[in-house]
Amino acid sequence: MLRYLLISLIFMSCAASIPAQQKNETPVWQDKAVTAGSAYEPTMTCYLPETPNGITVMICPGGGYDHLAITHEGHDLAPWFNAQGITYIVLKYRLPKDGVNYPLIDAQQAMIIVREHAKEWGIDKNKVGIMGCSAGGHLASLLATSCETEAMRPNFQILLYPVITMQANLTNSGTRNKLIGTNPTEEQIQKYSTDKRVNAQTPQAFLTLSSDDYGVRPANSLLYFESLLRYRIPVAMHIYPTGGHGWGFKDSFKYKSEWTAELQRWLKDGIVWK
Repeated sequence: MLRYLLISLIFMSCAASIPAQQKNETPVWQDKAVTAGSAYEPTMTCYLPETPNGITVMICPGGGYDHLAITHEGHDLAPWFNAQGITYIVLKYRLPKDGVNYPLIDAQQAMIIVREHAKEWGIDKNKVGIMGCSAGGHLASLLATSCETEAMRPNFQILLYPVITMQANLTNSGTRNKLIGTNPTEEQIQKYSTDKRVNAQTPQAFLTLSSDDYGVRPANSLLYFESLLRYRIPVAMHIYPTGGHGWGFKDSFKYKSEWTAELQRWLKDGIVWK
């Protein structure tokens, strides 16, 4: 009995030493009429660290523009980022519908809102990054390469096994079909292939993926990497030999400790702040 009491006391002591995670949810659009009829009500779940260092990462979960893998490619990463003093935001965005790119519209608005809350959330407006996995990586790279205003432009981008190109022989067909249909025009293919959109204003990037990814071929990341180099945009890329697609923050991914350590190092020392 005494043994179990001691174990309980130790557990309670350890639990008490873990910083309480502050969390709030903010709608992307105040006017509900804007989002009427959508599968998801777009929101931003903001996880605030106990001692913020000013850096913010907003993640776009994957799901092929068909659904949102919002747990292992979203909320599960919050403690990891908060432990480093990073404000972490999970974006629940609308899906494409009737030829309208609602995901990009929501992501652009969300970036504006993040910077509007900079003082309240302990955020540095010049240290706001976008992150995305798979189709969410496409959305993140699309936001990074198609900013209408500076308020929408991220300062850095983190892409996990992203869809980049809409070329039929290289893209993920499900993602492409949901975004631009089964018979897109060449103009649509070029418009939504984010490697074609990179320019001198594109923010620095961190990419990570597996070489045996048959869901989204590694050629996607390689195309983006080459485009960034062409414009001399700082970029780090880490490719692991196994793991396939869609691992996110899952413990089952063999190289979880490696990719998170590389990202931690990059966030601390690899970004060139302007």
